[in-house]
Amino acid sequence: MKKNVLFVNGHINTGGVEKSLIDILQHLDYSRYEVDLLLLEELGDYAPLLPPQVHVKLKSLKNTYGPPFHSMIQCFKRRDWFCLKMRFVFLLMKLFGQDKISLAKHMLTAGKHYDCVIGFRRGICTQIASFAVDADCRLSWWHHGTINVDINSYLIEVSNCSQIVVVSDAIRKKLSRAIPQLASKLVTIPNMLDTEKILSQATTFYPYKNRNMLHIVSIGGLVPEKHFENAIKAAKYLKDTGVTFQWHLVGNGELYTQLKQYAEKVGIMDCFIFEGNQANPYPYLKYADLFVHPSYVESQGIAILEAMALGVPCVVTKSLGPCEFIQDGFNGLLTEQNSKSLSNKVFEILTNQTLYRYIKSNTYCPDRFSPSHIISQISLLIR
Repeated sequence: MKKNVLFVNGHINTGGVEKSLIDILQHLDYSRYEVDLLLLEELGDYAPLLPPQVHVKLKSLKNTYGPPFHSMIQCFKRRDWFCLKMRFVFLLMKLFGQDKISLAKHMLTAGKHYDCVIGFRRGICTQIASFAVDADCRLSWWHHGTINVDINSYLIEVSNCSQIVVVSDAIRKKLSRAIPQLASKLVTIPNMLDTEKILSQATTFYPYKNRNMLHIVSIGGLVPEKHFENAIKAAKYLKDTGVTFQWHLVGNGELYTQLKQYAEKVGIMDCFIFEGNQANPYPYLKYADLFVHPSYVESQGIAILEAMALGVPCVVTKSLGPCEFIQDGFNGLLTEQNSKSLSNKVFEILTNQTLYRYIKSNTYCPDRFSPSHIISQISLLIR
């Protein structure tokens, strides 16, 4: 008999967490599992990638956003009775505790029983998994590279979860030190990397206008912790030293306008190109000469692994996740968390062909991130 499994997430728009979720859903064995996906905001860019066996249950909470009284009025005006009821539930949670979300059980899942429920993000997704689903097994995923939670609140949030999945051993150790009460629940399962799929998608088009140019690429959300301002500073340094190149930044986010204005201010818009979000970013990696990742916070660093899978040498700023698989000077270069170190390392690898060829020869994705290995680990938890 198939096991009934429920995944809970906000949406499946472009993003690292959502890509990880899609990868899992694409590789599950549907002869063993009946899968529902509860989304709390919207579908999103990755919707076409969902396997047909996944039953999507969209319960948008968007009309609950904002001050309680205002959002209730808006729900009433829009006749959104679901969000109006959920706003009352959220008010009760604030007054009497997180477990009061159990009052929404029937609204969210119609009382269906699951063998396993997975809160794929902390917060409301995990609260629902912990308290508002009739399930035998409850799991939560931790994707973050920092621990910016109220510890007492988080302990309540995951109190009913049998396991908390983290994506790297470094994060598991950090969480264990910060919240020792959770140490026995933590298990490391990295995000998977489907090398075959990446290779097949990487050659679908050639993304660069000038084939006879050195191409550098960075990929990620344009948010503060990614520190793409350091990429702009490194590009400025390269230009000032006479290197001819084009640096392509693939991604979007809250800092898009600010970063673009900064690039204009330092005079590199002729060689620093904002590519925006790309449904298929792999050709940008495949045909690049170098991948640069300036982020200070990475629980794993999936974009780095994607570049490595395509044999592209990487310059990566040190953070917990990447330091587990990048050996400095062997299969990549690691930099300190500042723009000067990043600039120097990028310049070094581009001007030292012996070093470049050596690192390129050792650049590949480790087998431990393969889909079969990751799915086998997840299957052991779904009981």
